[in-house]
Amino acid sequence: MVFPTPDAPATHETRYAPIVVIGAGMAGLTCAVELARAGRHVLVLEASGAIGGRVRTDRHRDGFLLDRGFQVLLEAYPAVRRQVDIAELRPRAFDAGAMVWTGRRLVPLANPLRHPGAALRDLTSPVVGVRDAVRLAAFGARARLAAWETAAEAAGEPGEDRSAGEDLRARGFSEHFIDRFARPFWGGILLKPGLETSAGTLRFTTKMFLQGRGILPEAGMQALPEALARRLPLGAIRHHRPVEAIVVRDGRAAGVWVGGRGEGAVVPASAVVVATDPPAARRLTGWDTIPVEGIPSTTVYFTNRRPDGPAPPLGRRLTLDGTGTLAVNNLGALSTVAPSYAPAGRHLLSAVVLGEWAENPDDEAVTRRARDDSARMMGHDPAEWVPLGLVRVPFSQFAQPPGIYARLPGVRTPTAGLYLASEATVDSSYNGAITSGEAAAAAVLRDVPRAGTGGRDDAR
Repeated sequence: MVFPTPDAPATHETRYAPIVVIGAGMAGLTCAVELARAGRHVLVLEASGAIGGRVRTDRHRDGFLLDRGFQVLLEAYPAVRRQVDIAELRPRAFDAGAMVWTGRRLVPLANPLRHPGAALRDLTSPVVGVRDAVRLAAFGARARLAAWETAAEAAGEPGEDRSAGEDLRARGFSEHFIDRFARPFWGGILLKPGLETSAGTLRFTTKMFLQGRGILPEAGMQALPEALARRLPLGAIRHHRPVEAIVVRDGRAAGVWVGGRGEGAVVPASAVVVATDPPAARRLTGWDTIPVEGIPSTTVYFTNRRPDGPAPPLGRRLTLDGTGTLAVNNLGALSTVAPSYAPAGRHLLSAVVLGEWAENPDDEAVTRRARDDSARMMGHDPAEWVPLGLVRVPFSQFAQPPGIYARLPGVRTPTAGLYLASEATVDSSYNGAITSGEAAAAAVLRDVPRAGTGGRDDAR
């Protein structure tokens, strides 16, 4: 909420106040790091008790690392590589391929650039035939060499953008390939198996998978925001500081209300950057171009009941439901990829549930169905696997239909001194969030004079 408060109390003049960043997610932390690097006084106000926003990791009482929903970091993301030393995360990589459940067995597929010896086998698989394999190679070659830096760029001009499903059909892919592989693979990334999302994400993630690996940080996904936070000055982040409204004086953002109006206080600011999730950002700014239609995700985590029980026969590859009949869209043996995700002698499985089952409010029923589907794909007795937890993220991504990127807001809002750092200015991904944080910081540095001077930083 933005409200004019010409008489709101302030401890000192706004021009000597810090730049306030609301939210310690990926976009907000990136923005704060860039501002601090430029020598600006920055203060990050986080409503919760931890950083990361939706990029969080919980430690189960038995020693398992449970990310807030199944997440994979694509190490080739340009923005991630600009901001984070990947080696610092001690990455553990998924294998470049997948296992596809056909209803009868698991069929392996491999990236021919990483596993050239598997090319002949994959050409005769029941998932990818020769014609689809040739089309996939051509599509991948074009994507790999493209200059895209974001999924929004990969979508092309607004009039050219189309859905991922339409894009695959236009390229000549068979319905068999789309149903068996494209829906569970890209549908899992987009959280929309119908492939009605913009083709920009399809194209861009293809490029990223071909240029790098899908990884898990050794300490869980929260290691990513923590790597950014370590680059901020001590005390730059304040936890349990919910911002209720933006303070505006003379048409310019001059601070924020922290806490309720009756019991809260004003924190003065030389500029304010809103870096919350999109729904909260719209509430705070009143800017109705911020997308608020969210896509939920549901992830169920399992471990083996007995230390000497069967191990998941999945290797380090993601397992996809190629039948479209299961509640589980994809299954991952996380502890096989990153042994640090589970204590010794235990396994950790993540089962991503999409469609109607993802929105079923009965946690017990969803967990039971996810366990049964997972065991069926692995050829195990469901009783061998016990649930560790079910994680629902109501707003995992904002909806990205064709043409959405042309309608997204920029980092400058209609209110002077008020900026937006959010995936909602680029595309719904880690890469989009970090890119937006960089752009918001650059805008602030161009617009807002340093305290005590009349000059501005050079645009970078």
